[in-house]
Amino acid sequence: MKTSRRMSPVLFGAIVLLLALAIAAGAQSAPPKQPLDDASWSLFQRVFGMVLRDYVEPKSPQQVILGALQGAAMSAGPECAYVPPEEVEAYKALAHPGATLPLYVTKYEDFARVLATFPGQDPTIHPGDPLRFVGNTSTYDLTYPKVLEALRGKDGERVRCIFLKPDAWQSYEVTLARQMPAEPRFLSLGKEGGALAVPCLEAALPQGVADSVKAFKGPVLVDLRGCASPDLKAAQRWAGELLGGVEGPAYKGAQGSKKLALLGRGLLAGRHLRVLVDGTTARGGEIVALALAGAGAVLCGSPTLGYAPLVEDFPLENGGLLRLTTAFFLGPDGEMVKESPVKPAIALTVAAEDKPEETYRKALQAPVPPPEKAKGTEKSEKKDKDNGPKN
Repeated sequence: MKTSRRMSPVLFGAIVLLLALAIAAGAQSAPPKQPLDDASWSLFQRVFGMVLRDYVEPKSPQQVILGALQGAAMSAGPECAYVPPEEVEAYKALAHPGATLPLYVTKYEDFARVLATFPGQDPTIHPGDPLRFVGNTSTYDLTYPKVLEALRGKDGERVRCIFLKPDAWQSYEVTLARQMPAEPRFLSLGKEGGALAVPCLEAALPQGVADSVKAFKGPVLVDLRGCASPDLKAAQRWAGELLGGVEGPAYKGAQGSKKLALLGRGLLAGRHLRVLVDGTTARGGEIVALALAGAGAVLCGSPTLGYAPLVEDFPLENGGLLRLTTAFFLGPDGEMVKESPVKPAIALTVAAEDKPEETYRKALQAPVPPPEKAKGTEKSEKKDKDNGPKN
């Protein structure tokens, strides 16, 4: 366990999770499901008083409450956070595309962790590796929004980052340059078809690429590997651009099940589609993959990360925000995509040395396996075979 002279935000998370949820509920019509009972209030007051009285450094009540709110939000789940009033403007600015380190990361209890790297980055960095430092800033005590803020900066600025290999518990250093979101590109593969590579969802679809996609008449592969954007609106926009104004994938939360509404040009609506995914396809990338699969596209590659949440921001009375996961999108099997990867119909192993064009051709040419037969059907067929043909 990490020790520090300054109070970790997670210190009070387990104790006052319901406190943060109760405050957030003030902005909603529905009351909290489990109101804080007298025993929990008493425990919080006792710990609160002990920190103010006995902690080695003086702490104001406001500092303790802030740490409690941050810890409560963080203990709710990955990427949840309390954003204090003075940080709301910077948090909202993260919704606009900007130069960032070429990484998608997530954050829960300790260090930020890599989900995927942008194309062409140092192969030393692997998904799952903890990101310990961005420059001189440790990600350990940062909230998820503050981690994203640390990744942002001036385009082209080089930053020394320290990662960790979890299996060997050894740190390694890589210098990365901040860059603007990578734009999608379209490749014509001749008679095999075409491929639309979407490395991220933050970049808009250039008109020239859109024209190429629309004019192409053959089957199209959409490459969503490495696409792990946390931006739900970007995922919704991209799915609409490709499919048009249709119902998107379903999601389920405390308030029941709903479907994501899509709006857009529908550049690939009604087309023969395949979608290339792998373990670096996550969050918004998985949502787009689910939307395409729902429209008839065949998924190929390897299982996705298995984390497609719906995250909402709840304004609080003090001017702050509570960032909270309220639902998870549902996979083709109807299960929540929460630690439950989406498995492609076509299993495809991609070698590191394969060029993109080779991979795309393999994905477009791979045969679709026959659907698995239900167990009851298998038993019936076996019985028929043993007993001879039916009359």
